[in-house]
Amino acid sequence: MTRMIPARPRDGANGSEKRIFDAFAGARGADDWIVLHSLEIRRHAAQFQGEADFIVIVPGRGIVVVEAKSPEYVEYKDGEWRLDRVPSPGKSPLTQLDGSIRSLRGFLKQRGVLVGDEPIARLIWFTSLDRYQFKNNSPGDMQFFEWELGWRDDLQQPVRAIDKLLAEHDAWYSSVEDVAHNPASM
Repeated sequence: MTRMIPARPRDGANGSEKRIFDAFAGARGADDWIVLHSLEIRRHAAQFQGEADFIVIVPGRGIVVVEAKSPEYVEYKDGEWRLDRVPSPGKSPLTQLDGSIRSLRGFLKQRGVLVGDEPIARLIWFTSLDRYQFKNNSPGDMQFFEWELGWRDDLQQPVRAIDKLLAEHDAWYSSVEDVAHNPASM
């Protein structure tokens, strides 16, 4: 069974975080995985402080930083996000993830835990939506890949969702020149 840290959802966790937590806590086939929930990032690289909803550590494959969202509606157009029923409907979940990833990578590299070529992928997990409910008015732009988005039905098989994400991440970044990318470093 997946190792969850902490063993229970944090006090005040929202519905989407609880759904993701429960999905990972009950997941099979990921006995060596570690899932951190609600990691406060005080040494943030882009702002005063932040939080990573989930950090999934998959030995030999990489790390996935997850931003949990549960809107009833999501629209993306010209680099801007619109999510209803969230505290900041126009705030980019990608910006949140990128800041957490930079902070995490820098912190772990500084302590010699990471070399720098370990894959760290990002995932926005929309726990209240199915894929067809996402309105992408700028398909194919350079801000994100469709495989960086998780959906309600992915909660049924979270290990498969993370495996697929890491496979896509690896396929893309292993082919990009001048990007140090070595999943075996994990």
